[in-house]
Amino acid sequence: MERVTIFMIRAVLSFACGTLLMRLFYPDQGFVFAVGLGLLLLALAYFSAYWRHRKSK
Repeated sequence: MERVTIFMIRAVLSFACGTLLMRLFYPDQGFVFAVGLGLLLLALAYFSAYWRHRKSK
């Protein structure tokens, strides 16, 4: 797949999971915190992919 497609899939899934987790555990927090959690999850996805490919070389 192209890099843009992979980014879009990861971004949508991380923001959806971030919003879901935020609404489950912290329902009184605002939308900004859900976006922040989504960005954190997106960064962790790219870090884990980097870590996985770094070990294989």
